[in-house]
Amino acid sequence: MTEIHGKIYVVAMVLAIIFAGLAIFLFYIERKLDRMEKKINEMEEERESEKVRK
Repeated sequence: MTEIHGKIYVVAMVLAIIFAGLAIFLFYIERKLDRMEKKINEMEEERESEKVRK
């Protein structure tokens, strides 16, 4: 019986590590997307201001 409980804890730890890795990866991607969106918005604002100048 103890052997089964030990294996369950190992499986639970592996799953926890996988989920933690996925959460970190998604957080990283979200931050990167936010930066890209800001950059795109700044570029669009620059284009609009250049059109107004002409």
